[in-house]
Amino acid sequence: MKKNKTYKAEISPRRGTLRNSVKRTLRNSACPPWWVNLFIFIIFPLSLQAQTLPVGFPVLEESLRRAQLLGELDSTVSFTLRPLNPRQLTSYSDTYQVGNLVSDDTLPKSKMQYRFWKERGRVQLLPFHQAIEFNTHHPYPQVNGPMVVNRGFQSYSSVGAYAEVGPLSIQFQPEHIWAQNRPYDLRGSKSVYTEYLERRGENSYSTFLLGQSSIRLNAGAFSIGASNENIWWGPGQFNSLMFTNNAFGFQHLTLNTRKPAKTFIGSFEGQIVIGRLEGSGLSQRFMHSLVNDWRYVNAILLTYQPKWISGLTLGGTRVFQQYDSFRGDSFADYFPVINPFQKVEAGFDMDADGRDQKASVFLRYAIPKAKTEVYFEYGRRDHAYDWREFVSNPEHARAYLMGFTKLFNLESGNLIQVRGEMLQQQESINILARYPNTTGGGSNWAGHSPVRHGFTHFGQMVGPGIGPSSNIQTLETAWISGNRKLGVRLDRLNRHQDIYVKNFNDATQNGRWVDLNLGLLADWQFGRLFVSSQWFFINSLNYQWRLDPSSTAEFPKGMDVINFQSTIRAAYVF
Repeated sequence: MKKNKTYKAEISPRRGTLRNSVKRTLRNSACPPWWVNLFIFIIFPLSLQAQTLPVGFPVLEESLRRAQLLGELDSTVSFTLRPLNPRQLTSYSDTYQVGNLVSDDTLPKSKMQYRFWKERGRVQLLPFHQAIEFNTHHPYPQVNGPMVVNRGFQSYSSVGAYAEVGPLSIQFQPEHIWAQNRPYDLRGSKSVYTEYLERRGENSYSTFLLGQSSIRLNAGAFSIGASNENIWWGPGQFNSLMFTNNAFGFQHLTLNTRKPAKTFIGSFEGQIVIGRLEGSGLSQRFMHSLVNDWRYVNAILLTYQPKWISGLTLGGTRVFQQYDSFRGDSFADYFPVINPFQKVEAGFDMDADGRDQKASVFLRYAIPKAKTEVYFEYGRRDHAYDWREFVSNPEHARAYLMGFTKLFNLESGNLIQVRGEMLQQQESINILARYPNTTGGGSNWAGHSPVRHGFTHFGQMVGPGIGPSSNIQTLETAWISGNRKLGVRLDRLNRHQDIYVKNFNDATQNGRWVDLNLGLLADWQFGRLFVSSQWFFINSLNYQWRLDPSSTAEFPKGMDVINFQSTIRAAYVF
């Protein structure tokens, strides 16, 4: 294992000299007004780099998180706001060199870049990213980037270019997705209030997307602009309650930090988003009726790391979405995240306004001395009547996630990495007491009646990738050597619990649909090529809640199905 010092953001001497020379020129010519000095500090900030590492980038994103536990990365980086900006977080001048933090396979600077305007401008070719996925019998859901739910083969391709000059950065990284889209037994809808597409039409599916593209103005720790990039909020590694890269990137305006903003009381990170979520426009046999309108989304994330407790991150998020035709023109309509949390203060008419809301709080504690991290996130979809109701009934409309990572040293200098995570989305049982005349199974963490599309974009869940109201437990063990990884992963996925409760119950012959997965993992760096692969062997118990043909009333037997999924992701850094 490579040993080197902790890397932190550094001031670029060249840019510092440029800024000082401009100031000296103005000072010698005349006494500049205050707005000129302000302009200088905005146009020539301490560090201009704004290139991001896309969420889910093979090998490197996980390697960077592991580097923090090894003491090779500043502990103020929370990993709860992604995409990351490695050039802001390390001393490397090339985004994709961050793998050098923990590996002896040193990656040199990209040769496919051109600098101009006395080094103040730069144009660079972005990595070529290719992914291939194959499912034999039926899809196995997980956060797999913008790839769609699909049976058969699926391909994802991406390449692009990045340019920056002064505070302006432009990243154009389009994506193409092709899916074989083979038919399989859909049975019925998996959610009442979520547009969760399990198949896209009857033929193969192909689409071009803006992908990880953005245009920004950057100054110091902050960035503002328009983006189509996937974002990830929260401490989760396999899933997250609010935003993941499970869906296509959506168009949004953003104001966010590029690195922790350090103050005398600690470090802060944050993001405010105004965006547009779309329906798929595709009909599906079992889908409920949908409103023909796009959804306005406003969301905020804020994290705080106390100066006195290194590695501890506390944070919270809030998300509103609303059909555009219902939205008003007041400031609170454009920024509903400022509304009170309590219904007694905010009013009870939000449901009638075609609006839905979520909020979450989370904690992450990274302990490099123990090579360990632990994290937790709790979210609530339906805000409480008042604080008393929240304290007395925290289970209502909730979801939660918790996980950990632990690294063990080997005598050879390599590592054993153990990761675990559990996600619970299923509606709690207290809904039966809260609403006595219901059997449950209506609303879920992903959807609520005022917004019948749920928290989705083009028929994909924006948050957790395992499907609406599903629960999962994951345990992974792997051998680590630099950027190389060989491991085993175990999953227990309990599918669409709220729909099961609505259509069946534990007293019927139909058992719960549970997927047991044994996965083999391999990540490797071949010079400039990064490859990540997964090979999943899945036993689907009580598949689609169906009974085996040999089942009888006296001896019920569910239909069990064997499934196989393979995924290979590769990225070549030019």
